[in-house]
Amino acid sequence: MSTTTEETRRTAAVTELGVGARVSVHPHTDAFVDVITGALDDVRAAGLTEGLQLQTDEVSTWVGALEAPAEQRIAAYVSGLVAATSRRSGGGHVVAHVLLSRGCPGEATCDLSLGSGVGLPVAAPVELAPTGVDAVAQWSLYPLMDAATTTAEGVSGEHMAHIEAAIAAAQRRGTASAAAHYATVLRGDVADVLATAVDAWASVGAVVPHVVTHLTVSTGSPTPAGGPR
Repeated sequence: MSTTTEETRRTAAVTELGVGARVSVHPHTDAFVDVITGALDDVRAAGLTEGLQLQTDEVSTWVGALEAPAEQRIAAYVSGLVAATSRRSGGGHVVAHVLLSRGCPGEATCDLSLGSGVGLPVAAPVELAPTGVDAVAQWSLYPLMDAATTTAEGVSGEHMAHIEAAIAAAQRRGTASAAAHYATVLRGDVADVLATAVDAWASVGAVVPHVVTHLTVSTGSPTPAGGPR
């Protein structure tokens, strides 16, 4: 019989969970180097790197949260970076790839053995000021480590309940505009799009030890809504 009580149970710290993101921005302009470095300067000057650790390689930048509120810090950084890149490119076409992971301590090792006396933290909804930059994103959510629940057909279906609830919340929020192959389309200000995805990711993370979400965000696209058929 477990001796763990509500009084002795503690909540996992940000550094134990491994709350972070991988981000890359791709401004479609010959001056992409100046645009990217200028946008990075902008978010740094705005104080959006506080409480975060950044590591850039040839592919992307890892953004690791060092302290709470982790989700708020990451959302503000990514939203600010995408908006700054759009402004630096004069409103031209910018694409950003964003991968968010919550519940993978050490990132590379992914040891989730937090113990029976450790609970998952519940994050408050993020609050982001409007950027004035419109965006469209293709968004996917991946709750990992399902409980061993199996249907009569032999298929575990628990993860779909989390995904469907997240999509419903995005629809109520007004950012989910359509379904797409393997994704949900989000539209709105960059801040609203990022807040939708981050809040859903964090909400699932309060009950599922490891959850990942992915967005491809586009601003200033020359392709009409819906694209060519």
